Amino acid sequence: MQPSTTTPGDNGEAVIAHGLLNSMAVVTSGVATLRDHWSDLSPVKRDDLFTRVLTHAAFINEALGELTRGLPEHALRQLDGLQRRNLG
Repeated sequence: MQPSTTTPGDNGEAVIAHGLLNSMAVVTSGVATLRDHWSDLSPVKRDDLFTRVLTHAAFINEALGELTRGLPEHALRQLDGLQRRNLG
């Protein structure tokens, strides 16, 4: 195992990554629960799960948006192109 080569900036990135991973876990498990147990869930429970998923998805979107603000313009254009290809 190699020794850690973290720098002070790496710790902040790790905290952000941890928050994003937690939110992705909520999104993934919420959507899976809705898919697998739709008929077993009451409408109130479904709405609650949808709200949780959408809240965490919005957080992920905002956090990633903040992270990209420091990227050079050409990198942002490349990311936009990738997103269009993945969604189209």
